[in-house]
Amino acid sequence: MTELEQGAVIGSANLRFRLLGTVEVRTADGDVVPLPSHRPAVLLAALLLRLNRTVRADDLVDVLWDDDDLPTSPRAALQIYVSRLRAALGDTDRTMIQTGDGGYSLRADPSRLDLEVFRVLVRRAGETTDLSARAELLTEALALWRGEPLAGLDTGALTREMTPRLVEEHLRALELSFDARLAQGAAADVIPELTELVQRYPTRERFWAQLMRAHHAAGRQALALATYSEVSRRLRDLLGVGPGAELQRLHAELLAATDTESMVVPRQLPSVAPAFAGRTEHLRQLDDLLPGSRVALVIGPAGIGKTSLAIHWAKQVADRFPDGILYADLLGYSPAAVPADPLSVLPRFLAALGIPADRLPVTADEQVGLYRSLLVDRSVLVVLDNARTAEQVRPLAATGATCITLVTSRNELAGLVATEQAEPIRLDVLDADQSRQLLVARVGERRLREDPASVDTLIDRCAGLPLALSLLAAQIALRPRRDLKSFVELVNEAPLDALATTDGVDVRTIFSWSYRQLRPELARMFRLLAQHPGSEITTGAAAALAGTPIRDARNMVAVLVANHQLVEITPDRYVLHDLLRTYARELCEPDEASAAFTRLLGYLVHTGFAGALLLAPSREPVELPGLDPAVELVLPASRDEAFAWFDSEQPNNLAVLQSAAGRADQWLWLYVWAIADYLDFRGRSGYMEAEGLALEAAVRLGDLRKQAQTRRDLARGHMAMREWDDAIRHHELAMGIAEELDDQPAIAHGSLSLARVLTRMGKHREAIEKTVRALRIYERTGHTDARGTALNNLGWYYAQLGEYEAAVDYAQQAMKLFQEQDSEYGRAVVSDTMAYALAAAGRLDDAIASYTIAVDIVRAQGRRLETAECLMARAGVEERAGYDDAAHASWTEALEILEALDHPDAEAARHALDQQRLNGQ
Repeated sequence: MTELEQGAVIGSANLRFRLLGTVEVRTADGDVVPLPSHRPAVLLAALLLRLNRTVRADDLVDVLWDDDDLPTSPRAALQIYVSRLRAALGDTDRTMIQTGDGGYSLRADPSRLDLEVFRVLVRRAGETTDLSARAELLTEALALWRGEPLAGLDTGALTREMTPRLVEEHLRALELSFDARLAQGAAADVIPELTELVQRYPTRERFWAQLMRAHHAAGRQALALATYSEVSRRLRDLLGVGPGAELQRLHAELLAATDTESMVVPRQLPSVAPAFAGRTEHLRQLDDLLPGSRVALVIGPAGIGKTSLAIHWAKQVADRFPDGILYADLLGYSPAAVPADPLSVLPRFLAALGIPADRLPVTADEQVGLYRSLLVDRSVLVVLDNARTAEQVRPLAATGATCITLVTSRNELAGLVATEQAEPIRLDVLDADQSRQLLVARVGERRLREDPASVDTLIDRCAGLPLALSLLAAQIALRPRRDLKSFVELVNEAPLDALATTDGVDVRTIFSWSYRQLRPELARMFRLLAQHPGSEITTGAAAALAGTPIRDARNMVAVLVANHQLVEITPDRYVLHDLLRTYARELCEPDEASAAFTRLLGYLVHTGFAGALLLAPSREPVELPGLDPAVELVLPASRDEAFAWFDSEQPNNLAVLQSAAGRADQWLWLYVWAIADYLDFRGRSGYMEAEGLALEAAVRLGDLRKQAQTRRDLARGHMAMREWDDAIRHHELAMGIAEELDDQPAIAHGSLSLARVLTRMGKHREAIEKTVRALRIYERTGHTDARGTALNNLGWYYAQLGEYEAAVDYAQQAMKLFQEQDSEYGRAVVSDTMAYALAAAGRLDDAIASYTIAVDIVRAQGRRLETAECLMARAGVEERAGYDDAAHASWTEALEILEALDHPDAEAARHALDQQRLNGQ
């Protein structure tokens, strides 16, 4: 007889008992044996947990009843339950459940109980020295787990005592399995599993240690060290303590094992001309900052050479920063571009430091924390160019003991000097000798010696502005056959007036020298690129502006990049320097500029329209104006592609809408229609600003239907932020317009939306009245999807009133309609309603399962705020059911989303987690 077969073999050999998940009994053929509910099932579990051993009757009474519900004759009641259980198991001869020694025992072959099989397999794994066999045995053991142990039993003494113990056995087996798999070299395979487990069990240090080892074994040294920083933070936040001895030793081992040459060493400095003159004192000031952790702030007017100084010094001292140099242009002074959000720069920096995109933390705070952790033990120079505010700099400033942050700005950034003790380094214009040195460095002493008088004139006209001098030197170097007097004549043809600095210097003419050398089609592209009001330009947008095929546009922008008239920041994304953008705009005739901007809007609206219908297929489409046939579209073909396109255009949206206001209101309104659901799904800032601009456009257009729809969208935004009065005001105005137009669908939409606000205010009866009105209209007009929404909402409102039978009935009607329409989102909202009703009725596990369906759907669809709301609702039910770890995970994920959205509900999630900690959960 094998080990699994040892023990008493008295009970029926046809039955299989399972505790590692929902408690159940199956026949040898796999059929489920029906069990009496409630206490008989608890009795079965209690006997199985002590298989083939006698359990005292008093102990069984303790697990079946609490003190407040103890029957008058507990022994007699126990005998009744034993009889019911025997009948269910077919134990007619009482050989399976036996009486004796003051209690009862369940006699069966241990191999018939999954818990016993699990324990034997784990024990065998610990005894074998064969690594492969150990891994296989543990995998076999873990496969027996179907979910939380003892699931389905009423919460009581048995589950309170035994569920945590069994879960602990499961976690220990997982740890042993990961050890075995890591020893087999399967680091890459276990990383996703461990990443999930450390979030579920953030205080279990062994999982964190295994994840660190896995990252290290997979060659991800930066992530291994960053993981230690993360667990340190999590333990401090949750327990108020640091990592234990094992983690500390592992961290030290990894640091000692770090091969500096194998680590990612970014060198991100842009290329600049080798010419550099003067600035000796400023270079000395920068040198004085070494070594140490400091912020240097180079300040001065436009074109003064701040960027040149920063890059020149960075290249001089590159060997002092063996772990790399990071660079970002923060776009602080572009007249059309929105200054760069430092949190959009962080992912690029983290990628340069070896963190892949799929491993980035979700929240901004966590990304900043990871960034700083990576720099703690490194020597890195961070160059932040064209900063406008101190807020742009702070998240990106390096805090490592041997890191320097070098910032350039036109503003003094007094806050940075005051709070970060930044060292200000102020630049002024070059004197005549320094200006001459710069020209000599670029074109050579011999060329300038030919006509000293003309050189003096050119230096004087450039007024010591390094940008003007550099551009002038480039033109002289590129035209070796032209005499210097011709350059003086060119400068004299157009006074330097439009782009004046504080001392009256003008660089427009200098820009024109390069522009005049362009072929006509390139010159046109250069002019039209400046008509894009956003901060970054994609190849698709460039093609739309110029009305050319995308392939031709790509070739043209490549030439402009090579000519240094355009900068490629990432593949397929470009920026125009501030001064070049302003100059190019001045070159454009009004009609040419207007036509280009209209083509851009058409491109954005038509592409966004296609993406919007992928994100929300049930939306009623609107009629689009015709598109200029010269515009080539590449429309998104999937939700992922739609999100990617919307993400890429998000930094430009507000600037585009503001530029369109009053000059292209029809396109403006349509673009807001296209991006509204995306902004809502992502919880992006800018939703209310965009809808406000859309409303102004609709008013200017005199289009009442557009005004009504936009007011409903504004009401949706106010409702999300719990601004009830503003939400009702917009709904009532929208309803007034719909009534005036006798627009029945709009009346229904408005009634439905207004009801949502009313129920949030606790006015459920009024909400029902409004929703019934909408439902009747939808039934007449054939709006099936909207009818499903109305039915579901009625279910929700009745649930709020405690009328759960009516709530479930309406929700079931809605579910039927959404299933017929194959609407995943419809299934999600109905599941949410059903979950609420089930929870209120005390069916907690069913409610959790229903909430999980809703969470999975809205999370997959990118609806971040709704995901957080469903997670919070589920967490509340999980707490009621006693699933504290699950509740903690739900609250934590919800908080991360809400904090990223800057949503007021974040405080409620934060309070719930604090309460858990206070309760010792």
